[in-house]
Amino acid sequence: MNALALIPVILLLQASYFDMQGTIMNVISPSSLMIGNNTVTLADVDASGLNQRQYAYLMDDLKSSLQGKDVFVKGGYVYFDLTGSYNSHSINEMTQKEISDLKDIIEYNIPMLL
Repeated sequence: MNALALIPVILLLQASYFDMQGTIMNVISPSSLMIGNNTVTLADVDASGLNQRQYAYLMDDLKSSLQGKDVFVKGGYVYFDLTGSYNSHSINEMTQKEISDLKDIIEYNIPMLL
C-alpha cells in the first residue's frame, strides 16, 4: 500500500478521537467558547481573582487570538487544529497560564494592570 494513501486514514482516525471539531466563533468568557453553534466550557480554567482591568485585558487578548481559529474538542479541552493534527498544549492550559501571569502582576506590584 502506498504511504500517501495512509494519510487520509490516519487523519480520520485522529479526528475520531475528538468529540467535535469546528471554528471558534466567539469567546464568551475565559472559560467558555462558542465553537460553531455549540458552547464549550473549558475544564481547569479559573479567572477568579483578576481585577476588572486584568479581566478586560484577558478577554481582548483571547478574542483577538482565538476567534476564527479551527479547533478540536475532547471533553472540556480544546486544541488548535493544525491542518489535521493538533498541538499538545490545550487552549485551556494556555489560557490558565495567561491568567496566572496576570495574577503575578498583582503579586509583584507591576503597575501595568493594577
